[in-house]
Amino acid sequence: MAQKNLEKLFDKNMDRKQFLAHIGAGFLVIVGISGLLKSLLEYGHKPRARVASGYGSTTYGGIKK
Repeated sequence: MAQKNLEKLFDKNMDRKQFLAHIGAGFLVIVGISGLLKSLLEYGHKPRARVASGYGSTTYGGIKK
């Protein structure tokens, strides 16, 4: 079934604008799915504890408020 859909897409006549629209839509789908999976995998996890002192405890080049 996927093979037929790919053949159908490749046989379709399209100009550059339509081609870029298809590529952009595919990219957005991939990014959206990966973002959704990431948020689902992190759901329910406790946030990391902040470091009180030592490396990484202060802002770089700024004043901690």
